[in-house]
Amino acid sequence: MNLSALLSSLIPEIHFFKDDEHRLNLGATWIDNEGLKDYYNLELRYIRNSERLALINGSPQPDGSWAYVETGGLIHRIGADRAQAFMEKTHEQATIMCGMIDRLREAGALDSVIGTEAAPA
Repeated sequence: MNLSALLSSLIPEIHFFKDDEHRLNLGATWIDNEGLKDYYNLELRYIRNSERLALINGSPQPDGSWAYVETGGLIHRIGADRAQAFMEKTHEQATIMCGMIDRLREAGALDSVIGTEAAPA
């Protein structure tokens, strides 16, 4: 047995790359004395989903959900139920805010606090 064959069986070849499905691959390959490989690999995939990005930048889908696709291909989604709940909560908060603005206007304090106009939906 020569020294290079002995070293290759003890010291692995290390690899680290990103595949077509955007998974990170980290691993090592050992080659034994007969040239047979023992391959170890760890695949990591980065996943991010921002419901806020889906609502702000996305578009409604046929099933009532919302989706936004980043330039790199990453898709952000919010389901129909959560989108509907968000819209209902936002409507409730907007109604409260309109009432607050009306009371501020009546009290004459609106000009110094808020410089915009709001209209109920």
